[in-house]
Amino acid sequence: MRYLRALLTGDTLLRLAAVVLAVLILARALFSGSSGWWAVVVVVAGTVALWGVLWLVGWVKPLLTSGPAEDKAGWLGRSRSRQAAVLALLVLIVHAAITGYVGVGTILIAVVLAVVATLLTADLKLVALLGGIAVIFALATVLVADIFAGSTEARALGVSVAAIVLPIVISDKLVALVRQPALTTTHHAVLAVLTLLISFLGWTRAEWLPGVVHNCYTLPTSTGITVLRATTDGDRCYGLLDTADAGVFAADAFGRDPVTSTLQRKILEQNEPLSRGDLTVVWLGALSCEPLKGDPARCADGRDYPSERDQLRALLYAQSHIDDTTEHKLHVVIADATQDVTHADDVAKLIIDRRPALGERVVVVGGGDSRDVTQQAINRLLDAQIPVIAPNLLADLGGPGEPFVNRPGYLQLAPSNLRYAQDAVERLAHAYPKGFRLDVYQQPNPTDQYTTSLVNDLLSAVREQAPATARHVPALDRLDDSVCLSDKTAPPAVLYFADRWTRFAEFVQRVNELCGHSRPRLVIADVSVSRFMANYQLRAVSTADWPVNYNVGGPGCADLTPDAYGVLGAQIEKHSSLVRLEGRPFACADRASGIVDGQLPDACPLDASVKLTSRPCRANDLGTYLIPAWDAVLLADALLPAKPPPGNSLTALNLRGFSLATGTVATVENGVLRDPTIEVQMWHGAQLNDPSVIWERPSQELMLPAAGSR
Repeated sequence: MRYLRALLTGDTLLRLAAVVLAVLILARALFSGSSGWWAVVVVVAGTVALWGVLWLVGWVKPLLTSGPAEDKAGWLGRSRSRQAAVLALLVLIVHAAITGYVGVGTILIAVVLAVVATLLTADLKLVALLGGIAVIFALATVLVADIFAGSTEARALGVSVAAIVLPIVISDKLVALVRQPALTTTHHAVLAVLTLLISFLGWTRAEWLPGVVHNCYTLPTSTGITVLRATTDGDRCYGLLDTADAGVFAADAFGRDPVTSTLQRKILEQNEPLSRGDLTVVWLGALSCEPLKGDPARCADGRDYPSERDQLRALLYAQSHIDDTTEHKLHVVIADATQDVTHADDVAKLIIDRRPALGERVVVVGGGDSRDVTQQAINRLLDAQIPVIAPNLLADLGGPGEPFVNRPGYLQLAPSNLRYAQDAVERLAHAYPKGFRLDVYQQPNPTDQYTTSLVNDLLSAVREQAPATARHVPALDRLDDSVCLSDKTAPPAVLYFADRWTRFAEFVQRVNELCGHSRPRLVIADVSVSRFMANYQLRAVSTADWPVNYNVGGPGCADLTPDAYGVLGAQIEKHSSLVRLEGRPFACADRASGIVDGQLPDACPLDASVKLTSRPCRANDLGTYLIPAWDAVLLADALLPAKPPPGNSLTALNLRGFSLATGTVATVENGVLRDPTIEVQMWHGAQLNDPSVIWERPSQELMLPAAGSR
């Protein structure tokens, strides 16, 4: 017992802790794959190189001076357990740098190892002195670098002089003042390295500090898929996420809405390490926004992302379906380009940079909005031989009726804006055979190709329907009361909203002010407004009891084939807790018996079932954005070969007779989709402020004789 008590001293326990932690870290590194092996190799090689330099300096120094030789074996003769702790700490740091993952456990273990190594040092006063000198001179170096920020050469010179020469020269004087033994070459080397390291962190603080503060930082050395960057204001992240545990400095989901975050985490939790034959889908869109002051979970301009959440649900269901029915898996990467896909091109660069980690079968699905930055991002991806499938991009500014990007490898499922414009004008010509005046509202935006091309297409389509006329209304105050039913002048004026859905609420308010106790004669809205119509909250607070006809972004549940309906219903029930079904069966309201003329009196889309709290409802509708995203994933899985062919892999993409969820057959020839797979459909809400009623057809005056209910 006395012998055991003699062993269990503080120093012995510290040495034991150092050795145990070192062994555990080494074992973890070796069993973590190539990244762990590389971490060990780098640390061992660096240690050997450093020891060689120190040995050489210690051997040469006596030859150049008359002083006694330094003890070359002193460095090796110190505490083996302390050395083990330091080396293990270095392995931990290098491994984190290689993988790009820094978790809470990594930080805690690093702190414990640093404390143990420090406590095992014979002279704690010397350690504190060296650390203090390094910090002080590092701060001075950062200050010098900021002063000379306009000159790269001056900054480099300031860093070099302040970080190496001054600490070494002054440290000997400071050590003598506190009556410490003279510093050795090893001490000087450690001091220089510490000062340079801290100086570098201060010098580059603008690149990492905002990300660390706002949970938007991943190490730039990471070779994995997940990579996050902070926006200029620091309030939001953009980048790529493929894991639910991205590290202590990284967010586990984009945006701050709890429903959106939960959905993302569920998808990411199902991801597994990529294997041969797996499909990687990078979903590109917008999930974050400028937060509302006082309530960061909400957007400052009131926007929400129900359509994007439906697309994410489609990815979740496809992920589970492919896992259940094939021998490979679907690996989903969520790419948030922030509000209005502002960082779409930056995200495209990140995707290309991470291309080796994405596997051999990779496709980008989505795109968000048809803007200049989106087109630039898609072209960049195509240049890198990465195909893009866009379920909902419609702009045709480059050529009426042409795809948003007219290149092999870009597959646009929806028709272009011209088809929607022609459909609307055809319906209006049938409703008003003696002519009409179409007021097209859109705030000019030179970078928004969707709204700009839609206005052009509408004006062109009306021009071919004489005696009808059309004019562009660029501002709300240019609207007049001739659009109201109370106005009896001829020809009748009709309103067409051709702007983004985020401006629809103020448009509705302006129409209410114009018409007063009357109401607008007829209002038609573009596909973008289907996002507004999918948002229960926005509709309920609109205070407009008049009807709106609007184009939808995709097919409804009634358009599904029986097989597709069964598969999607099974997946919804499998993940029933995400839409509050809690094990109850799912059934679409528009497939029930007794539905007349497409009217759904108690519609409850998947998103409404989980977002509504004051009047909860049971999910009975898929919305119009889920099915196109589902089709995009399954089309990509059927289209992409197990291994990209040599040369231009995009023109080598061919697929014939692939049936989508609605029964529509998709054909891809030389990387080009032969025909759109989504039909032009117009629905209406009889009362805008009543989101519980959906009509899956236009209002009566816009019905076409040969179009049935569509």
